[in-house]
Amino acid sequence: MEIAAITPFIAQALGGALGGNITGMITRGGGGVVGRTLIGAIAGIGAAYAAQMFPAAGGVVANWANLAPDDAQLSAILADSITGAAGGGLVGLVTGLLIRQSK
Repeated sequence: MEIAAITPFIAQALGGALGGNITGMITRGGGGVVGRTLIGAIAGIGAAYAAQMFPAAGGVVANWANLAPDDAQLSAILADSITGAAGGGLVGLVTGLLIRQSK
């Protein structure tokens, strides 16, 4: 498998991990750093899948598809990272509110 084929998934997973960790820490949710990272990475890839399958989500993602108009590859990586961060952030928010540490 070539690196060009897996680059979008890497960008989505990294964006999701970052978004999941940030919102998970803000909401003081449980799961720890490793749990939030794994959940955010999976959610980031899931958000990109949802953007491909559902036209409404795809329309939102299309808004940031041309962030670097001079470089199409950089625009694609940025769009994948932002999509992953949005998915990871959303799931991080939900898990941060639902999973609480017991005292």
